[in-house]
Amino acid sequence: MNRRIRVLFLPKWYPHRYDPMPGLFIQRQAESLTPHCDVAVIYVHPDPDCPNSYEAEFSEENEVRVLRVYFKISSKPGSVIGKALNLWKFYRANLKAIHSIRQFSPDLVHAHVLTRMGYLAWRVSRKQNIPLVISEHWSRYFPASNSYHGFLRKLMTRFIVKKSSLVIAVSEPLKLAMQHFHLDNANFPVIPNVVDTEMFSPGKSFSEDPVKTIVHISCFEDRSKNISGFLDAINELKRKRIDFKCLLVGEGPDWNSMKSHALTLGIIDAFVFFTGLKTGVELAEIIRNADFTVVSSHYETFGTVVIESLACGIPVVATTVGVAPAVVSVKNGLLVPPGDGISLVSALDRMLDQCRGYDKGAINAEIKDKFNKKAIGKQLVDHYRALVPESNLTV
Repeated sequence: MNRRIRVLFLPKWYPHRYDPMPGLFIQRQAESLTPHCDVAVIYVHPDPDCPNSYEAEFSEENEVRVLRVYFKISSKPGSVIGKALNLWKFYRANLKAIHSIRQFSPDLVHAHVLTRMGYLAWRVSRKQNIPLVISEHWSRYFPASNSYHGFLRKLMTRFIVKKSSLVIAVSEPLKLAMQHFHLDNANFPVIPNVVDTEMFSPGKSFSEDPVKTIVHISCFEDRSKNISGFLDAINELKRKRIDFKCLLVGEGPDWNSMKSHALTLGIIDAFVFFTGLKTGVELAEIIRNADFTVVSSHYETFGTVVIESLACGIPVVATTVGVAPAVVSVKNGLLVPPGDGISLVSALDRMLDQCRGYDKGAINAEIKDKFNKKAIGKQLVDHYRALVPESNLTV
């Protein structure tokens, strides 16, 4: 009789007690494996308000065992000594947490996001003689991001990728960007993020309101999401027509500056409305009731909003980033080059004319069975089974 594969996740990002959003896609991936595997997650988070040097919280969430460890960061986190101390605390917390679940005895270790987590996972892999799996989600390899620097970082990242039994990118553009930096592996599939296609599903037919609703969802980080460029496009569009409104959904570091930019353009609370953060059912309802959504990003590793929108049967105007080129076509939306404001205005104008002519059911049908938990879980476990000898699973 064969037992289930035991998988240890070591993610850089994961939902925590202060914010439910970071690493939500990693959480969904862990949960996608539970029909086939026993999954344990160790996540370490810096916490300036931690009452002790370390604080551990264990929970079982949708059949996934999660150990969160919070550590108190240095009072001078920006100093050289403070940075070194926080890095030491981070590694120490991870190693102690890994040691504390030794009875779990994983069959493989799966790190999410290079390089620190990859190094820790490599140590576990080497010590326990189990396969090392890496999933990369970070956008730092894209030229527009320009944040993959440092000789030692690059050397260590290349070493970890080379030592891995399996390296996964969440989109083809991300894989190509990694390979540009010689981060390659003989076993390097593209496996997308999980999308809850039951929550994100079509609603009623398009509204007959003459004012059409455009939705833009982001983490309000302008460098990557190009929210300012989108606001500029809306400002140009309103010179041609006024039969639309736009909901900007989310929060983040550039929320105030983007609101100020919209105020300067004279479009706030007239053509654009800032809703704040919306998640879960509430977010799905906003997308479901939209006429179309917009992704204006300079770069994306994946672009979950694209899939969530299409799963709701809602067409998309998107830049050619992340997963968009693979899934957006004339049947469900329009593609524009990143950073091309003129093309973006033209696409918005065109989509306002044709958005209510799409077939919601047909858009959903192309997506729903490709990105749900069942589909992604099966892809992952098939790769796991190729790495773990069947004799290791006999009980």
